[in-house]
Amino acid sequence: MLLRNKLVVAAAALMTLAGCKKEDNAQKEVQAPSVEVVQVAPQDIPLSFEFAARAQGSKETEVRARVGGILLKRNYVEGARVQEGQVLFEIDPAQYAIELDKAKANLIDAQATLTQTESQWKRIEKLHKEGYASGKDFDSTKASYDSAKAAAMLAQANVDAAQLNLDYTKVTAPISGVTSMETQSEGSLISSTGDASLLTHITQLDPIYVIFSASENEILSLTNMVERGLIKHPDNKAKEIKAKVKFGDDAVYAEEGEINFINPAVDEKTGTVKLRAVFPNAEGRIRPGQFLRLVMEGLVRINALVVPQEAVMQSPNGTFVYRVNAHNIIESVPVNAGLTTKDGGWIIDEGLNPGDKVITSGIMKLRPGMAVSPELVFDQNAATAE
Repeated sequence: MLLRNKLVVAAAALMTLAGCKKEDNAQKEVQAPSVEVVQVAPQDIPLSFEFAARAQGSKETEVRARVGGILLKRNYVEGARVQEGQVLFEIDPAQYAIELDKAKANLIDAQATLTQTESQWKRIEKLHKEGYASGKDFDSTKASYDSAKAAAMLAQANVDAAQLNLDYTKVTAPISGVTSMETQSEGSLISSTGDASLLTHITQLDPIYVIFSASENEILSLTNMVERGLIKHPDNKAKEIKAKVKFGDDAVYAEEGEINFINPAVDEKTGTVKLRAVFPNAEGRIRPGQFLRLVMEGLVRINALVVPQEAVMQSPNGTFVYRVNAHNIIESVPVNAGLTTKDGGWIIDEGLNPGDKVITSGIMKLRPGMAVSPELVFDQNAATAE
């Protein structure tokens, strides 16, 4: 009887334990954590690239004196716009006017000598043909005539040079643009060489250049994706690539520009490639030397799988995301994250398939192999279909 009672008690205990385990398992199933997921689907994503940039005048030139002398007058307001050919400075012309007069006088003398020797030459030439002049007289007269022609040509060249120097006393603007401060004040002795010849600078503001650099890896990555057919121009029109400028306060410049130069060489020190965009700048809103942000748009990444930035994690082995499989179990999936979208998402180049569900919330508390209850917060398939 005592043995039977013990057996009954043991059986009851086992039943109680079994019931507890069932309750624990049921509780565990009920307590599977809820996670937010996005279901990825291929879609065409407009790309946007942003770079640090600096403005530069499309033409920048030094205005230098080409003759020396006293600087008599400045004919422009510093910092004002000037037109090509406008007289900016006047240098004392007196000595150059005198040199021109001397040269003209020498030219008149040379021309008179030439006229005289030409007459003699024609006369001797006629007599020589008729046999009345010796060969010596013929040769001597011919040499005198040739020498007189050379002297007249030299005298004319001296007149031209003197006239040119006199013209140089009026220093004109080589291009249209905005002037800098003068470097020599009125009354200064100007030289035609060295630092003393520099009078001012002129910078052309319209159009204006915006210079920026992209890393060698960025250029190679874009080139590879174009070759693989992952990136295209809208409607296959390369000219649709647009450049925009942001100021320091994030205000966007109203005019669009275009990329008009890519340096074929990589900078050995920085590992970057220099690029240049050109913008209309009629109102001078962009100034040379100004720091800007250049935004390049117009390329499209086709059939892209995009996940939110918070879904992408880093480990010693590389980049990965948490994916929920068909049994609602977490899997760690290595991925190759490529470019970013305008709203901060990551484009996944390798590792995911269309339809995968990627976890976007509470990631730090999760581990591979855990059972979860996924809540679909965004279905890219449905968004693409719409």
